[in-house]
Amino acid sequence: MQLRNIESSFTELFSIMKRNEVLSMSNTNESYTTDELMTMNQHAENAMTTLLQGLQDLGQILGVVARMDKGVMLDLHNIGYFISTICNLTEALDNLRSDANYILNQIRKN
Repeated sequence: MQLRNIESSFTELFSIMKRNEVLSMSNTNESYTTDELMTMNQHAENAMTTLLQGLQDLGQILGVVARMDKGVMLDLHNIGYFISTICNLTEALDNLRSDANYILNQIRKN
């Protein structure tokens, strides 16, 4: 399988997930090739690592800024919603990675 967006894991991940036809839930295991599942798994893992490292760095920066300027607390509150959204995306990616792993394990058993 040829990776088209090696530096843009979300773009690559979601382009793999797109299908021209709607498949029923009973065909989930057959919807993707093994290579696609392995690629989805790796991109999800890489994306989660990047998001979590970024969140940690952002938290450290916010802590420094809050100590330096007490007047930025409202702005920091708004950034909190952004962080919450990133956490939700990270959770969704973890679920996707877990599903891809499960299907890959089922394929390997058969």
